[in-house]
Amino acid sequence: MELVLATQNLDKIKEIKDTFKNLGLKIFTFKDFSYFPSIEEDKETPYDNALKKARTIARFTGKIALADDSGLEVEVLGGAPGIFSHRFAGEKASYEDNNRKILSLLEGIPLDERKAAFRCLIAISDGGSKEKVVEGICKGRILQEMRGEKGFGYDPLFQPEGFTKTFAQMSLKEKNKISHRGKALKKARKVLEEWTNTTVIGLTGNIGSGKTTVARMFKELGAEIIEADKIGHDLIKKVEVKKNLIRTFGSSILDEKKEIERRKLGRIVFKNKKKLEKLNQILHPLIFAEIKKKIASTQARIVIIDAAILLEAGWNSLVDKVLVVSTSYEAQLKRIKESTRFSSEEIEGIMQAQGPQDKKIQRADFLIRNEGSLKETKRQVEQIWEKELPKPGLN
Repeated sequence: MELVLATQNLDKIKEIKDTFKNLGLKIFTFKDFSYFPSIEEDKETPYDNALKKARTIARFTGKIALADDSGLEVEVLGGAPGIFSHRFAGEKASYEDNNRKILSLLEGIPLDERKAAFRCLIAISDGGSKEKVVEGICKGRILQEMRGEKGFGYDPLFQPEGFTKTFAQMSLKEKNKISHRGKALKKARKVLEEWTNTTVIGLTGNIGSGKTTVARMFKELGAEIIEADKIGHDLIKKVEVKKNLIRTFGSSILDEKKEIERRKLGRIVFKNKKKLEKLNQILHPLIFAEIKKKIASTQARIVIIDAAILLEAGWNSLVDKVLVVSTSYEAQLKRIKESTRFSSEEIEGIMQAQGPQDKKIQRADFLIRNEGSLKETKRQVEQIWEKELPKPGLN
């Protein structure tokens, strides 16, 4: 998985990379881009600021992005500086400027009344429907003088509960075990582990191969199934898509209710290569985008994309592995005739559009030969599920 850090703070980058080491992530920072947007933190809460930054950078880079918004909350100051922590003494204030302002405001306040807490919100977003926000809090107090040379921000003033050192007197390893950001990053790491543990399998096979039966068997084992055919069926009902198809292929594709009849559309495109290409140009990018959206929003460990034209359409770029279901030509024809009302001409057109079975097999990571009983097919499915697919908690 590729992850971009939505910050230009080198100190934060160092802490984040330290926590995420050995996670198998390819981490990008602002230094990896010729231009990296500066995002105004204009929201009223650290939650919303973190989410805004993560979403913006994810959409800008096309990668999953992680952003944090951290703040120091001092009890006697009514929770200030809070979301203004990094600019408490002014927009261009240094760490030392901010620390000195805190000290001046707390002058004369006894040590036992200097209760404070660091709060960190970390947002992870893919720029679309998949996002998560986690929080980490570290309680402590503000000392009467700065101590230590390590860390950054208010670290020289903040003494966490149960410790005699400030954050600035601790090593990075010590600090990350107890700090607000360290706690939030540990939660974020678990989120990323879950996301990286999702395996996407592209399930394909020509019409009549038994692909739908295999998909059902995987669903019974716990996989989430994304049906490309159903997505396409739903898309042609949308107003703009429907209008586009009517403009391209004429009103003869409509039924008596003025809805697009897929069989009528199929009769036109499956016997004319150029018209099939036009249909694909309209629908394939939309189906691709919808599949990608569904993958991004899933919580499932195993996702199966059920698509007869997975390889022909190039949708295999979305998957980790390709599983092909094959059968003999005779069994294929028998199943088609038993389960559909297609004419011989329609069957021939569909089979040509889906490409040769042998070429699919050559590109398969897994192969299920569906020529025997349902019991035998299920045995092959279970073997792939148990022996080949990753288990929870493993990368």
